Amino acid sequence: MYRQLFPRPEERGSIIDKENPLPLYCQLKDWLRGLIDDGVLGVDDQIPPELTLCEELGLSRGTARQAINELVNEGLLYRVQGHGTFVSGPKVQHSLGQRFTSLAEDMQEHKVPFQSEVLGCKLLQAGERRATTKLQLEPSDQIVFLERLGCVEGEPIVLAVTYLPAGLCPDLPEEDLTNRSLYQVLEQRYGLRLSHATRTLELAPADEYEAQRLEIQKGDPIHLVRTIAYLEDGRPIEYSKLRFRGDRSSFVFEVHRA
Repeated sequence: MYRQLFPRPEERGSIIDKENPLPLYCQLKDWLRGLIDDGVLGVDDQIPPELTLCEELGLSRGTARQAINELVNEGLLYRVQGHGTFVSGPKVQHSLGQRFTSLAEDMQEHKVPFQSEVLGCKLLQAGERRATTKLQLEPSDQIVFLERLGCVEGEPIVLAVTYLPAGLCPDLPEEDLTNRSLYQVLEQRYGLRLSHATRTLELAPADEYEAQRLEIQKGDPIHLVRTIAYLEDGRPIEYSKLRFRGDRSSFVFEVHRA
């Protein structure tokens, strides 16, 4: 099944050169990456099993496993328990770290076929939630809780939980927010003028709920983006946590030297 991927035995030194100071697992990674970059292996194609790689290229099981593990961690490959290892789809790039846009606006600008589904939107007592402090509210105030799932071509990419002061958008739960930019709704429906935001990006393991919603395994890496957005008068309007699939997303930062 995989024979066509390997060159003839006398030419296999072009893949694995044991005289090369580059570690063998790195050479294997480079070869597999090349098959993907050149289109020999496409999205959802299965790569040769570890045992086949070992037999064909004269490698140890540990070397093959290390190369594959690193490509999985980098998001280039993904595993299906009991079935094998496959080529991941291209990562969705985000510029949320550079410009003050909503996720939907960012996807629209990059012409990514993005859809969002509202999982829940309701009024809650602010209480002692972290969002209460971030939004400068009192525990007795009301808060809007909004949870959405963002997908690209039907595949879940991001799980978003957002809190907003109910006093500024009290009937937001009655709005149809499916496939709409929250920021555009706040500006056009409520006349709120958004100004700037602070965002933090960190890597975290997916918990059971996040894994279920994003269709990944518990413990898989996710990109966690926390945002506090402010109005022109300095009042906080949004506290959100966006959990992006680590294997399907990347963040691009453009920086300038003054």
